[in-house]
Amino acid sequence: MKRLITLTFAVFAISELQAQLKMYSNGNVGIQSSAVPEASLVVGGDASHTGKGFKSYVKANHYLFHARREGAYTNSEPWLVACEGNNFVDGINFYIGTKGCAFYDNPVSRGRAWGVIGEAGNATSGFNYAVHGNLKGSQYGASILGTLDDLDICVPGRYVGYFMGDVRATGNIYGTVLTPSASSSVSMGRSAVMPLSVESDGANNMSVGEKFSRLTAVQYNLSEPQMAQTFAAAGDTAMAAVPHSVTDAQALEKTHYGLDAEVLKEVYPDLVYESQEGDLCINYTEMIPLLVQYVNELRAQVISLQGTQVYNVRNQSEEKRSGNDMLDMPLLEQNDPNPFTQTTVVRYTLPESVQSAFLYIYDLNGTQINQKTLEGRGKSSVTLEAGSLAPGMYLYALIADGKVIDTKRMIITK
Repeated sequence: MKRLITLTFAVFAISELQAQLKMYSNGNVGIQSSAVPEASLVVGGDASHTGKGFKSYVKANHYLFHARREGAYTNSEPWLVACEGNNFVDGINFYIGTKGCAFYDNPVSRGRAWGVIGEAGNATSGFNYAVHGNLKGSQYGASILGTLDDLDICVPGRYVGYFMGDVRATGNIYGTVLTPSASSSVSMGRSAVMPLSVESDGANNMSVGEKFSRLTAVQYNLSEPQMAQTFAAAGDTAMAAVPHSVTDAQALEKTHYGLDAEVLKEVYPDLVYESQEGDLCINYTEMIPLLVQYVNELRAQVISLQGTQVYNVRNQSEEKRSGNDMLDMPLLEQNDPNPFTQTTVVRYTLPESVQSAFLYIYDLNGTQINQKTLEGRGKSSVTLEAGSLAPGMYLYALIADGKVIDTKRMIITK
């Protein structure tokens, strides 16, 4: 009787298996599939709508596939992999090791979508990686690539992360932030580098310092982000609320400082951008060269004032001694024309008692770039040539018997 019952169950199981699994005349196998399978193995569907030429096709209304690896592995190989996708690159096609896709053709404004989720934890501290990308070989590429709608882009180097689009973080970003320099303009496709000088603003010439004087510093506090609704089944249209990071919590408590973007936009519009949300954002990094230029302008003014002070002291002494005899006072005049493109004339006055006199030319960094020996005494002049000097602002100083008499500014234009 026991043998009869066992045989009955075996026949029933084979019958059920034959009803669920079938091999068709084209050599393909179908499981829980009534249509002739177009893939070698089809489970729960017919694979006819994919058009991909799959070797296997699985269709279900919940989890499609679950792989679980557990237990000790006695081999010396320490890598225990639950699932692996290996695509050998052997031609000119597009090769993907593993692809995850959660996408609908039209926006539905509900639910959530993750193409790939990686979870890891509670292994050795510091060695838990939810998602790990490793760029191998010597060719250009990226360990992790992020794009908006674009699949096939050229990465111009070897990077751990490369992103085509805006990147936003709700916490600190650690590391050295680099900006392509002006000297790399040729390789970066930019125009030729030009020195920063007095810029035209309508009918007025304005220095960087004059523009900076128009800016307005402001202070402000961040507002609490709008709390999102929790997941609400089929009618859900909101994203789940995310708790504040340590940095976010501090940022909400602190007072922040910046520039009025509307005012900056009037003075330096190229430093102001508009975000996707419609907010005005400031490129503070590229304000650093302007600050350097401002410091150089202030330094030039200090040098000029120092020269004027020396001249005034000498002037008072000469007045007492010679009764305002102008030929007994060293004097430096403004170059003419100014600005100039090729040549300009600098007039000066030197008493006969002056043993040695020079005209020094400096850039705004204080570097001496030229020197003229002044032989004439009394009222005389010297001609300066632009030569190979780049367009910009320069200083020239009159030095008599080792003392600074005066310093003035001249501008070279194209």
